[in-house]
Amino acid sequence: MQGDPDNQGDLLSAVQIETLRHVFEHKNSKQIARIMGVSPHTVDERIRRSLKKLNVSNRVEAAKLLAARGIFDHVTPYQPLTYQSLELGGSTNPVDPTARRGSLRRIFDIGAPFPTASQPANRHGLMERIIWPILIALATILAFSALYSILIGLGRVLA
Repeated sequence: MQGDPDNQGDLLSAVQIETLRHVFEHKNSKQIARIMGVSPHTVDERIRRSLKKLNVSNRVEAAKLLAARGIFDHVTPYQPLTYQSLELGGSTNPVDPTARRGSLRRIFDIGAPFPTASQPANRHGLMERIIWPILIALATILAFSALYSILIGLGRVLA
């Protein structure tokens, strides 16, 4: 026995309907997750809850049921939340010291050249991959210069 046919659109949330719409378009959980900006586990959980609400046995049956009722025609596509950066708004005050500090920080924030807990994978772009060896070479030159200066100074004192 399936749920009340007239009330099926009201049983499901907008994201559940959108998820089933993607199922109807023959997308798998990973593809749907990428589109909706969630994990595949979240997609599967939404589908499981939808199956219970609709009282059907599989995702394809649920998607076909909603398509037959025309529910997909009345739902706007789900849009994940996106955040606009400050540069796009045009409302930043150039005199504001926090805005200036933020832009300088973005310029010099190139991330660590090795894996960390917050960045386990290397996601550096081409410029960061070029800048890191140059910075390491400059730091090495400065360290050896300082060591050489210390040794020269000690040699003059001891001589």
